[in-house]
Order: sequence, then structure tokens, then C-alpha cells
Amino acid sequence: MRYRRKQPARHATLLGHLGMGRPRRRSRSAAAPAQPQLSPEELRRQAEIERELLLARDIQQGLLLEAVPRLPGWEIHAISLPARDLGGDLYDFLPFENGCQGIMIGDVSGKGLPAALRMAVARTVFRFAARRGAAPSCTLAEVNRSIIADIPQGMITMLYAVLDTRSGILRVANAGHHYPVLLNGRVSELELSGLPLGVDDDTDYEEICTEIAPGDTVILYTDGVVEATNRTEEYFGYERLEQMLVEGATLKPRALVARLLHELRAWSDNNQDDDITVVVMRRRLERLAAELRTIADDVLGAARAGELWAALPCPGDEESPAAWAEILPDMVRLAQERFGRGLARELNAQIRLALEEYR
Repeated sequence: MRYRRKQPARHATLLGHLGMGRPRRRSRSAAAPAQPQLSPEELRRQAEIERELLLARDIQQGLLLEAVPRLPGWEIHAISLPARDLGGDLYDFLPFENGCQGIMIGDVSGKGLPAALRMAVARTVFRFAARRGAAPSCTLAEVNRSIIADIPQGMITMLYAVLDTRSGILRVANAGHHYPVLLNGRVSELELSGLPLGVDDDTDYEEICTEIAPGDTVILYTDGVVEATNRTEEYFGYERLEQMLVEGATLKPRALVARLLHELRAWSDNNQDDDITVVVMRRRLERLAAELRTIADDVLGAARAGELWAALPCPGDEESPAAWAEILPDMVRLAQERFGRGLARELNAQIRLALEEYR
């Protein structure tokens, strides 16, 4: 059985029937009910719970941040913003032999502490299954069986991919999650459906394979992106996401995520109702000179980058990182004089990182 990409309105209705949808939100203009007066002991206990939740959030975010790898030839940026103190979204990365890398993103039903606990179990179950090194489809089938056994009443969407970092071949399996988006001069989805985890222990998952060419970008995301709502309860939707990606097609992963979060905050008036998680991977260009110019375009803008390039004794087509490292101080000095210290510092950091990866 095949499933089409989730349409937000229908998806919310379906998950409501399955117990996974978010509760209906009160009007933003509705007055908050009066809070009962708490005793000193109740206030102390409330403050203690809040401290424990903040600590748990720090631990959860630390686990996610530590998982993001540095892969030669690739740029990766990932972020997860829970709607409450704790979230039910997750992502993970696992290194394998022969230059392969596992990438997972998932969305656990519910929010807050219950979702966070299910997320922790789901991550553990996934890591145990994925470390066997099986194909993504087989791994999701094993995770599904474990989820049904270990997380009762806990439906989870999950997408798992294995990337060959040298060839750019990406193998993907999908358990009810939003399709990955490929940005390669145009915006397209890698359409592959599957039943969410925790529904049927006899489910098989399909698998697709695609090549990520130099300069291409892959975007993975959770419900909180397309289901962000504005004051009139209208969804942000895939069409707006697609338009934002078209307009930001030349942005690097970090800048692309920043632009997306800015759009979502503006759309929802800074009122986040659902966890938001985004993972962006970009394959660097094969030519060092071309890659460094894209970094300058990303940091400074195309016009300023052109002005800077014209003023530098650039090595031209020279592909030696050492040759570019020699002129980097001059590049940073000129950038600081013309465009300010902040942009110069960011340009220096990104170019140094790229030079290390091309050595």
C-alpha cells in the first residue's frame, strides 16, 4: 500500500482519529483563565519541576547537537525546536564503514514530557537496529517491530537514509514521514510512502535510490514546518516551503535553515504550536575555487562577493588549499574594511572550514 505526501488539513484529521494530532488551539485573543493562588510549598515544587524540565531539555538538545557529524565534502546543519520544554521530534546520524553515513529524522506522537520519553526510547531502538548495517527498508521494519513491542500506543513517523559520501548515492526508506526535498536547480520531492511505525508489526518498507550531485541540497523536516499556523489558523503549507526554497536556492544549509525559521516565525507571529525539526545536507562543489566563491556569495551577497573577488589576487583556477590559505588574510582584511567586522569574521570561519575539508 502506498501513501501520498501528507496534506496538512487531511493529515491533522487522520492523526486526530489516531490520537496523534495536536489539541485544538484556543484563539490567540482569548483571555487566559485566572490562576488559583498557590501555597509556598506548591510554588517551591513548581519551581523544582521547571528546573528539572529545563535540565532535561538541555540534555535532549545536547544529544541532538552532538549527533551532527562533519563529513568531508558535505555541509550539514540540523536544528530541533520543541514547542514546549521538551519535544518529540528527533534526528540522528550514524557513521558506517566505506564512507557511508546513516541519517534519520522522526516525529513522535504528542508533545512535552510523554513525547520526549517516547522519543528517547525510539532513538535507542533505532540506533540498535541501524548499527546492524542493514538496508534502510530492513532497518525501518526492525524498528517498527520493536516500537510495537516497547512503546504501546506510540505512533512514530520516521525517515531513514544511508548516504555514500564519496559517490553521493542516497538510499531512502520512509515510514509515514514527509518526503525529503531535493534542491538541484529546481525543487522536487523524493516521493516514497510507508505506514508509520507502531501501527502494524507486519509492515514492509520500500526503498528508493538517488544521486546527490555536487552543489545539490537535501532538506528533511517534520510537521511543525508545514503545519505552522497563522492568526487565522491557516497552515504554512508545502507550497510556501517550496517557494521559500526556490528563493533561497543558493543559500548554504545554515543560512537556509535561518531563512526558513524566520519565515515560520513571521507566519505564526512567534507562536509555535508544534515541534520544528530541520536537517539540511549539501554536497560541496568539486572545484575549490567555485566552492569558495559560493561561500562568499552566501555570506556577503553576490554583489559584494563580486566586488571582493575583483579586488583580490585570487589564484583563479588554482585548486590548492595552500594557495587560497595564503590570500585568506588579505580577503578577510578587505572584507572587514568594506563590509564590517561581523561579515568578515563569518567569511573567515566558513572559508577556513572549507579549506580544511579540501586538503
